[in-house]
Amino acid sequence: MSSKRIVAAALSCWIAGAVSADVPPRIPVREFFANPAVSSPRLSDDGKTYAFIRSAGDVQVIFSLGVIGGAKPVPLTRISDPENRLAWLEWANESRLLISGQARNPYGIGMRSRMTRLYGVDRDGKNFAWLGKDWPLFGQLQLPVTYQDQVLHWTPDDPESVLIQFWQPYDESPKVRRMDVNSGALRGVQGRSHGIRNWYADAAGKLRAGDTSTALNVYRLYARVDSKDPLERVLEHPIFGDGGPTFAGFHADPSKLYVSAQHEGRTAIFEFDIRTKQLGALAFAHPEVDVGGLYQDPGRQRRVVGVYYIVDRPEIHIFDEAAAKEQRALRAAFEREFGAPMYHEGVSASADGAQQLLEVSSEVQPPVYYFYDRTKRHLTRVLEQRPSLKPELLAPTRRVTYQARDGLSIPAYLTLPKGVPPKNLPAIIDVHGGPWSRDWIQWDPEVQLLANRGFAVFQINFRGSDGLGKKHLEAGYREWGQKIQDDITDGVKWLVAEGMADPDRIGITGGSYGGYATLVGLTNTPDLYRAGAAYASVTDIEFLLSDDKWYDWGYEWHETMVGGERGDKERLRESSPLRHVAKIRAPVLLGHGADDQRVHVRQSRRMAEALKDAGKEYEYLEFPDEIHGFLLEANRIRWYEALSAFFEKNLAPRAAAPSDAP
Repeated sequence: MSSKRIVAAALSCWIAGAVSADVPPRIPVREFFANPAVSSPRLSDDGKTYAFIRSAGDVQVIFSLGVIGGAKPVPLTRISDPENRLAWLEWANESRLLISGQARNPYGIGMRSRMTRLYGVDRDGKNFAWLGKDWPLFGQLQLPVTYQDQVLHWTPDDPESVLIQFWQPYDESPKVRRMDVNSGALRGVQGRSHGIRNWYADAAGKLRAGDTSTALNVYRLYARVDSKDPLERVLEHPIFGDGGPTFAGFHADPSKLYVSAQHEGRTAIFEFDIRTKQLGALAFAHPEVDVGGLYQDPGRQRRVVGVYYIVDRPEIHIFDEAAAKEQRALRAAFEREFGAPMYHEGVSASADGAQQLLEVSSEVQPPVYYFYDRTKRHLTRVLEQRPSLKPELLAPTRRVTYQARDGLSIPAYLTLPKGVPPKNLPAIIDVHGGPWSRDWIQWDPEVQLLANRGFAVFQINFRGSDGLGKKHLEAGYREWGQKIQDDITDGVKWLVAEGMADPDRIGITGGSYGGYATLVGLTNTPDLYRAGAAYASVTDIEFLLSDDKWYDWGYEWHETMVGGERGDKERLRESSPLRHVAKIRAPVLLGHGADDQRVHVRQSRRMAEALKDAGKEYEYLEFPDEIHGFLLEANRIRWYEALSAFFEKNLAPRAAAPSDAP
């Protein structure tokens, strides 16, 4: 047996022993929610160096490191301003890195907002520059371009430039510009055309498609076989109702595209003929779930090689059988090493694709990165996001299914705390946002934190969750706080009936729509929950629509999925927890970022005021400089420390083993 197999076997035995051991130690909140030790690793075009972001608190440093026999990491540049956060790295060529950052927009109107910036730095750390600094300003206010990092193509035929979508302030459609990666200088490529909002470049970097939606929610796709030909409208249809095909990607045959379209009630991938404007052969469909989209190889040209979808865990279907065989072999190798189901995908590759960086993860394994030499079929672990977290101390997740009161089948995911019998546990319902989003089995630090504290964690894909077919999605239209909430309530009752949850120790939490559902749960079913925590939540739907102007404009998007026409005010008010604070009996924890551009902070401020006026038990945490989520480590840790303490106080889980943290 090889040494690698011996190590893998020993690891499997050790994990098996840990399952039968006592309660795992209490893991500090910081271990889950500090900024990852490394993020966004990217391999250089020659395959000899990779760069990555290393975080220490809210200080971010970009390093490079040799792949083979690497010496010490070489620091390239440092970002210490907490108002400027790095998002991703990518090699523009063998010697130049591009960096996406997010900074405060000094020209935000109505609320403090954010803008993206694009930076560059050389392989040796020289010539660091904000590439959009000298881009032209517009209008009497001299406004900057606020979306600077929308790279359309990395143009391997011209390594000194990239294609970007260029949005001027208040534009409804962008131009396309070629940007010099050293100076940021711009050259014209494509002006505004047909109101296109999203341009698409093929593997050769040629602009051959673009799409848009009109004010009446009509989808339009424009395409051409040759980039020298004029664009033609090849698709037009309403977004809602029966809908129709939408752009998914470029086919190897330039006369065809890939499109997403319905097949037996689920989204599938089809071929589409540009010349005849007709739907062609079915490329891939899954019998249970929607296809999420096309999967591209991680090389510079981003060629389409397959599709991705999620049943319970992410899956990739590769079209080419030889490449699919390689994908299966890699997955088997990772699952032997970790002794559990794993997901992996390529995140970066050398220019010729011979070397790749792979990201590997599971619900109990934070992302780790491997260097893969495809010619030698050799794997080397190179980086870990959270090396201090040990998989054997974390809790696996499994799928369950229950029936809603009207017979609809609801898939859900259950994570049970380790080391205690799965009976009569304190439980937390963790509600996803959207609501047109979904949960699946993946690395989720919030779930693992709560399980480590002794709670059963229940994640529900209620009606209105996407990815599960058109019928399941549309069953949630205009059901905010109503049938969607009934599905959540029915899930709680199922968990109690199965004997896993203590009916006197159930809490609920979520962010965005999940925060809204948390507050609706506390108002509509006050006897069901003993505590509720909501972050960045909608508290009044009418205020939400008014804030976004959608209510006055009557856009079909919100009228179809939420409601909002003139005769609908009463239903919206009845479904708004702000107007039913008097019904709440359980303690409430609220949190919100002051810079939230999705749900205005006044939604939570008004809720806190109403709770105070009604004499309810509550705590409100507001985070200056935060968005709809978290950018800053200190804010993220503060929220989750408060969340953990809040539920431990009000739901009284089992005593955890002492922390093994220094």
